[in-house]
Amino acid sequence: MDTTRPKLLLVGASGAIGRPVHQALLEYYDVITASRHNADVRLDLTDPASVTAVLASVGPLDAIVSVAGRANFVALKDVEPVAGDESKYALGLQDKLMGQVNLALASRGVIRPGGAIVLTSGTTAVDPILGGSSLSMVNGALEAWVRAAATEWPDAVRINLVSPSLVEGTPAEAIKAFPGWPIITGEQLGLAYIRCLRSGITGQTVTI
Repeated sequence: MDTTRPKLLLVGASGAIGRPVHQALLEYYDVITASRHNADVRLDLTDPASVTAVLASVGPLDAIVSVAGRANFVALKDVEPVAGDESKYALGLQDKLMGQVNLALASRGVIRPGGAIVLTSGTTAVDPILGGSSLSMVNGALEAWVRAAATEWPDAVRINLVSPSLVEGTPAEAIKAFPGWPIITGEQLGLAYIRCLRSGITGQTVTI
């Protein structure tokens, strides 16, 4: 690793979003990849202890990018008002929402002053799809949280969020759930994350 270049942790590098983002980041950063499988370090967003341990092992960092997080597709008629892990909303709340929030919170003291954090939501925050109420809830909450968190974040660390549409390489079955949605290129996607990291903005959602 080149110690003269800023160091970045990329969570979720192996997916359809992660691969082009990883490629874009390599121009500016030494990138450490993290995910549940096939990465430099193993990290489970649903396990706060795993998140804290990984950050302690790879820090200090100049930036963190998360393109990870799962949520269920489920018709609203099939969602019952049950509590906790029994809810069909539980995966999205525990993984994509609180997983990314906990990642950002745990990074305090690990990211150097003046660094940056970028999380990932999705266009269902404002453009719903059938069976996507869990996605809309989680993505909307992430965007609201980032706006609020940016007003209090210590050490001049900036925090932003990218809200991507479908990207090249998305599995065909997933594309069927988004009829009429545009498919963006990997290059367009990568530029959105670079903007969040390097343009000086904070508390923003960059929609692409």
